Amino acid sequence: MKYAALAVIALGLSACGDRWEPGGSILDPLCMPDGSVVLTEYKKKDGTFDETTAKKENCPWYKK
Repeated sequence: MKYAALAVIALGLSACGDRWEPGGSILDPLCMPDGSVVLTEYKKKDGTFDETTAKKENCPWYKK
């Protein structure tokens, strides 16, 4: 039971991925223009996310 509670907490924290990345999370990821899922976008050496091409609109399941 202890491990199940820890797993639920870890999953909940991992869903808050937009705090460290420009957007998206495990439960609501971003996609590249070809439709592939992006779970992690890495920063450039200076710490910025310039030219981020991953967007929710690129995901095949995304509907406005």
